[in-house]
Amino acid sequence: MIRNAPTTLLRTIGLAAVIALTLGVGADSARAASPRPSKVCAACHGTIQKAWNSSAKAKSWSNPVFRAFLADAEAARGKEVRMACLSCHVPQAAVTGDLAVEDPVAQEGVTCNFCHNVSAVEVSARPASYTHDPSNPNIMRGPYADSDPGSAHDFEHMPAMAWGDFCSACHWANNDKNLEIEGTYPQWKASKAAAAGKQCQTCHMPPAPGKASPLSKKQRDAVYAHSFFGPRVPGGLDSVATVAAEIASGKLKIVVTNARAGHALPGGARSMRAITLEVVWFDAAGKELSRSTVESYGTEFADAAGKSPVPKWLAASVKRSKEIPADGSVEESATPVPGAKRAEAILTYHPILPAYRADLVARKVDLAGRDPVVLAHATVKLP
Repeated sequence: MIRNAPTTLLRTIGLAAVIALTLGVGADSARAASPRPSKVCAACHGTIQKAWNSSAKAKSWSNPVFRAFLADAEAARGKEVRMACLSCHVPQAAVTGDLAVEDPVAQEGVTCNFCHNVSAVEVSARPASYTHDPSNPNIMRGPYADSDPGSAHDFEHMPAMAWGDFCSACHWANNDKNLEIEGTYPQWKASKAAAAGKQCQTCHMPPAPGKASPLSKKQRDAVYAHSFFGPRVPGGLDSVATVAAEIASGKLKIVVTNARAGHALPGGARSMRAITLEVVWFDAAGKELSRSTVESYGTEFADAAGKSPVPKWLAASVKRSKEIPADGSVEESATPVPGAKRAEAILTYHPILPAYRADLVARKVDLAGRDPVVLAHATVKLP
């Protein structure tokens, strides 16, 4: 077995050669023991493959924002950073040393054959802490002890695939300065949701009764959805946070509550997203008098020279960090402007940190589906 982690290019190329020789895979040949494209999986798991195909996992390599940021990271830190990024965004390419991402299966991003070839996960802040077993790509690991795939593929029971610990491989990571650049997993682990037995999969792969394959004879209580429910899925941000506001002691008091996320918000992609709380003041006729950002939730990194914000591949320290905690609320306040008779507090999710968005727009990077989203708002009348 091969424990995957960012390593030197030379070692990676050597690894790829060993795998190719072991599997008998050359430039012009492919055996049944080669990693399978998702369309092969669709023959028996059509509903699951269709859901995955529309997910962020399937687009983790083709994602134009990731590709733009990967180019930025390589320009800033050299080609050696590429392996670190591919290890979670294009893991099949990382474990075979296909750093140019030329293999069509690798181009499928976080693809079926890769995840179901993972044989273990070390729960730690080590980046890409999964163990990938390339010895037989047709061994599909999964959470059901009684799976019977027949002649379609081999099978091995892996209960951890239904646990949040499995997700820690790519959703908990420290960089080479021991700075936490991905922290969704430990946030969840410390939450009431985790204490109650809710796993990452409970929300992001919500299970429902059914069959893993229409060919199966087994009707199960829980078949996991592969749409990977999240902020880019329609409805993924609905009711995730609430805002309440009132006038007290001459101030606008605002309470922002994390209503249902099992981790802090904005969650994921630390330093790349933000949630802003804005207050707009109106006069008696409804005319806008002013607006201002009261608070921005998220993490901002600084580089070695102290410049902030910088993306996580340049992070040397945390400049500021304020998030909306799992199971909790944050309180803010604002001073009414003269003549104001109404105030509106607006909570907005930014899938791309506003500081980076303008540059991506200037570079004509496709940002479709990544517009800011209003999560909640509250209106208060002033005396």
